[in-house]
Formats: sequence, C-alpha cells, structure tokens
Amino acid sequence: MLKLEPPVFDTPERDSFTSSLWHATAMPATRYPALAGDRAAGAVVIGAGYTGLSAAIELARHGEDVAVLDAREPGFGASGRNGGQVIPAFKYDPDSIAAVYGTQTGEKVLEMVSRTADAVFDLVREFDIACDPLRTGWIQGAHSEAGQALVEARYRQWSRRGAPVELLDARAMRRLTGTGLYPQGVLFRNAGTVQPLSYARGLAAAAASLGVGIFGDSMVQAIEPAGKAWRVRTGQGSVTAPRVVIGVNGYCTASLWPGLRESVVPVYSMQIATDPLPEPLRQEILPDVHSLADTRRLVWYCRKTREQRYVIGTRGPFKARPAAPDARDLLAAAHRMYPALRGVSFPYRWAGRVAMTADHVPHLHQLAPGVFAALGYNGRGVGMATMMGRILAAAALGARPDSLSYPVSDLRPISLHAFHRLGVQALVAYYRMLDRRA
Repeated sequence: MLKLEPPVFDTPERDSFTSSLWHATAMPATRYPALAGDRAAGAVVIGAGYTGLSAAIELARHGEDVAVLDAREPGFGASGRNGGQVIPAFKYDPDSIAAVYGTQTGEKVLEMVSRTADAVFDLVREFDIACDPLRTGWIQGAHSEAGQALVEARYRQWSRRGAPVELLDARAMRRLTGTGLYPQGVLFRNAGTVQPLSYARGLAAAAASLGVGIFGDSMVQAIEPAGKAWRVRTGQGSVTAPRVVIGVNGYCTASLWPGLRESVVPVYSMQIATDPLPEPLRQEILPDVHSLADTRRLVWYCRKTREQRYVIGTRGPFKARPAAPDARDLLAAAHRMYPALRGVSFPYRWAGRVAMTADHVPHLHQLAPGVFAALGYNGRGVGMATMMGRILAAAALGARPDSLSYPVSDLRPISLHAFHRLGVQALVAYYRMLDRRA
C-alpha cells in the first residue's frame, strides 16, 4: 500500500535540523530533562515552539504553574527552521479579511496582525534574547503584472489603516534589493528578522526564568479526562492540569486530539544559505538588510543575516532532509535574482514543515472545556505564532471568546486528508508552471 503520510518525526539520519544555518549559528542549547513520573500543574502546554512558549510566558505572568512538553527540544520544529522573517501581515489583503470575518471582527483581527512584529521585538527586548534582531523592514516584490496589481492594492489597503507601508517603484526596488527582477514592490517598515532558532531558545529561557517547567524528549501520547481536569500522558510520565494549550502547528500528531492533525496540510519549505559574502556582494545584495519575498504562487523569499550570509527559500519536496538535486531550482532562483552569486557556495541546506489551512488563515480552537489549540500560520508564523500564544493564554485563563483579538472557530478536518500529499504535489507542479509563464 502506498504510504501518503510523512512520518511523525524523521530519524536523525533523515532530518535536516542540525544541517541548517540556524543550528550552526544559534545560541547554545539548554538541555531540558524528559518528563518523569506524574505531576500536577495549573496549565500544560504541548509544543515548545513560538506558540507554546509565548503562551507559557503569558500564563506564568498570571501566576500559573506551567509545564511545557516537547517531543524533542525547544525550536526543533518550524520555529527553528523558518526564514526568520517577522511579517506583520496576512497573505490575504485587509479588505479580504474584513469581508471574510465581517467589518467589526475583521478590523479587530487586522489591528492584531499589525502588532505581531511588536509582540516579537518586545519580547526580545524584555528578556534580552540574543537572536540578532533586525527591524529593517520587509519588501514584497511584484514578479509580474498581476503581482504589481497585488502590491498596489496591498499598499492602498494597509495605508488606509495607518500601517507604515511604502509603495516602491522600479528604481527604489533596485536600490533596496540589489536586483532588477521586480519592477514594483511594497515595503512594510515595521517588519524585521530574527535568528529563528535563537529566538525559540531565548523564549524557552525566558519562560524558565518565570518558573515554567520545560520538558524535552517528552512526546505526548494521549490527552485524557481526569475529573474536571486533563491528564497529558507521555511515555515516561504525565501532567494533570485544568488547562491544556496545544501549539504544535505542522508537527501535529494523531495522538493529540481527534481531527486536529487533519485540519491542516503540512508542506515542506526548503532553504539554502551561503557563508559570509565577500565584501562587494555585501553592498550589492540587500544592502540595507531588508528581507524580501515576491508574489509568486510558490514564493521565493530571501534575506541576509547579521553576518552577511545570504539565505533563500521556497516550497520544497516532501522530505525533511533535502538532497543537493532537490535544491537545484532554488539555486537557480538565487542566481536569477543575483547573477553575482554564481560561483558562491551554499553549504547549508535544510527543510521544515509549514502548516497550511484550507482557508489560508490561522485557526484558533476550543476543543473541549479547558483545551485550546492554535495552528495553521501559512508561512507567517514568527509574528503570528508569538501573538497567538498570548491569545491562547488569555483563552485558557477564561477570557470570553468575543473578547479575544482573534475569532474562535470550530475544528473542521479537511476531507480526503489522507491524500493530501498527492494533492499538494499536483498543485505545486501546476503553480510552478504558472509562475514560469508569468
């Protein structure tokens, strides 16, 4: 029988976590012990990524005794593998969000989204997280005529709501990005970048400093009723608490909650990176250290690090450890954007799962009394996951659903989810063809 689902966790030999630039340059990891024995807590958080750790910090601020459980270690999933771009915007334009949610709720959601970068950089400052924060702005470049119409509409709609955005013509695009590939673009001046794995590890250290118990190598096997509380069981122990927060995103497993894994489609995003660039290229490529993405269906996104390394990413194959042939198209994209990169080595290559939803917006769920989950950031997870952790904490502490800055929705598994890999592969091939024609 054809196996369509990726493994829950890839073996060390098949996973690219330790081959990433972020792993090579991150702040030192803290070893958190595995859960052993049974204990009680005020809240248990499943997943030590941005969502879970942000929620744990907020719960601890309110005096809760919090335990965080992770199958590996803080930042092992998408939080330690993403591009580190902190983007205070959805993929949908503001008017579309207002239409989907209704004007009142939609505008509240947009106001929250516009503050997601603030949420990240405020935590970085408060806890002095050494994650190379750069708030230099994010540029979306139009790769086609349709892309130009998109960025113009995006600029108008965000500008009308007071966001710090700027419409860039071809000359400005060339000056700020160093490539002539994009005739127009929109700049979000309040966006930025972080070293994503260092940010995750810093959030874990911040949570621990507030008294949060963090447990690594503690994969959750079941969430079971325990009177008026819940018992979250691992292979070595359990935590019983009246509140459970689930924040595992693209690394959700079938054992967590019925239908939760089936509510998102995990796809792989792949990145490659150089060593520090030679001096002439440092001034040519993204000279002011903006981050950049475009309007392709299969987005090309890139940035430079503080050490002047160039990083580029796009949709990858269904594997956690991409081989050199898997990166050929991505390397060609880097050369097309910056021909001067021909001959420059890209020694780092890695991939991680992005959780996509059917409606392309994140989902916030109350799964049962005291059990809450958020997932499906659709590639905008650094800021959104950080903010959603705060919202989950507020929900777990008893805030009314209508008082939250993001709407609670019913859990809806995607139909024919078992065949998602075949569907995604077909869609990727189709989108790639359309992008090449543009």
